Amino acid sequence: MAQRAEPTVYSRAAMGRTLARLGLSGREAPLLGTAIALAVGVRLASLALTDGHALAGDQLEYDLQGRLFADGLLWWSTTPFGELHPSLWKAPLYTAWVGVWYWLLGPDPQLVMGVQALAVTPVTVSLTFLLARRLFGAGAAVAAAFVVAVYPLAWQFEVRLYSEALAVPLGLAVLLLVLDRRPTRRTVVATGVLVGLTILVRPSSGFLLAGVLVAWIAAAGWRRGVGLTAAAVAIAALCVAPWTIRNAVVDGGFVPVSVQSAAGYCTFNELSAASEDFPYACRIRIPAAERLLDTPTSDSEFQDALQRLAFDYIAENPASVPQAFFWNGIVRLWDLRDPSLALVEVPFEGRSVGATQVGLLMYYPLLGLALVALWRHRGRQALVLPVLALALAASIVYTSASGTRYRAPLEPLIVVLACSTPFVARAGGRLT
Repeated sequence: MAQRAEPTVYSRAAMGRTLARLGLSGREAPLLGTAIALAVGVRLASLALTDGHALAGDQLEYDLQGRLFADGLLWWSTTPFGELHPSLWKAPLYTAWVGVWYWLLGPDPQLVMGVQALAVTPVTVSLTFLLARRLFGAGAAVAAAFVVAVYPLAWQFEVRLYSEALAVPLGLAVLLLVLDRRPTRRTVVATGVLVGLTILVRPSSGFLLAGVLVAWIAAAGWRRGVGLTAAAVAIAALCVAPWTIRNAVVDGGFVPVSVQSAAGYCTFNELSAASEDFPYACRIRIPAAERLLDTPTSDSEFQDALQRLAFDYIAENPASVPQAFFWNGIVRLWDLRDPSLALVEVPFEGRSVGATQVGLLMYYPLLGLALVALWRHRGRQALVLPVLALALAASIVYTSASGTRYRAPLEPLIVVLACSTPFVARAGGRLT
């Protein structure tokens, strides 16, 4: 009998040690598992309800490149001139993700979305739980896990063909490493690698480095904080460098990650600036850009031409920068507008109107609770200051083009902060 009982005792002890390393108690693990199951169920149900929906927006390019990837043409495209060529149009990792699944399962976007719901969702919910658990305790962690499980603005891209599906959990992992925590060599290396990978999924994710810098200055002082951030930036650059070199080899120009870094042209132009209903909203098809399509060039030359359009307009209209910051970086990014205006973006991106409506209804109280939480935790500078730096950096980065979608990587953080308010009664705290 003793011999039969021994493996059970050992298994329980091993499980206890595993849960302890993750900061979970025996009661928390079943609750986290339930939240994960709920999250997967919600996403699969949404996917079933929207079965057969047409791809739109950036999904079309990911689908195209994914099909070519599965056929052995890695990172090739016909965009923008209709000629098949090694492409610089998208960052590489999400394209590779789609391409590999197309190769394994067949070129069916619905199957890839299902894989994301099954494989990515547990990671996102678990990281949300762990971040809340470390910052605010078990109660906030359980609440955050269940909220992020059902909050559409946090999961809608997991059931669409968008890079946010991978960028959200990667961004969460960075926040878990740096917020309110003393930096070590290991965390610096891990942060650099994660930021580099996130940029290779979604180039605008570089705004995370603002949070890293402020978090480490608050935790370790100016000199050490700046030095460690510089080291993390160097590591991230090393991760991105092979792709930059590849771009130079196949194209002959300098494009660090993707041509979409030239997206500023769609905001800084006469049509966008003059719009009464949607001032400075991104307009992709403007006459000047359309004329560029008449003469095929390399991807890097096309990027340079688009960037010149934006810079020339800014030079002639310098007031457009603060105006675009207000409309895109503030109003659109944080949805401080009539919700019906946010819904206008949904068909263009191929998202679900119903899910977005529910998401917006949840977003406003969550944002309010998150702001309350920041005030209540104001004594924790290594938490509050990095969060504020992230918000400001995101607003600056998304001045060139913005909307509800662009906030996706920060949605779990909003949930975590919002769910902390019922469980923490004082502003103090300590670094871990």
